[in-house]
Amino acid sequence: MNLLGAWLVDETDKVALARLGNVLLEFDEDGGLRYTIREQGKRQIIHLRYRVEGSTIVADQPSAPQVERTQFSLAEDGVLTLAFGGIAYRFVRAPA
Repeated sequence: MNLLGAWLVDETDKVALARLGNVLLEFDEDGGLRYTIREQGKRQIIHLRYRVEGSTIVADQPSAPQVERTQFSLAEDGVLTLAFGGIAYRFVRAPA
């Protein structure tokens, strides 16, 4: 299993929904990461670059350079867990 593709905040993760909102992450094979915040008819899209170092996603926003490191894990049941600021949030694959 890998990060490539689209991931949604797991709707059963109430903490993630409350803190992050309705977020869609899209990882592409060329190192692009699109972070979309979906709110009541609006979408805020942040374009990032990423690479994986072991169990860490290293991301940078070219328009406002600042490297962010996020620990991640992929469970056998297909859940992606990302730790932002020491808090684990769950994501599931978006339907195709």
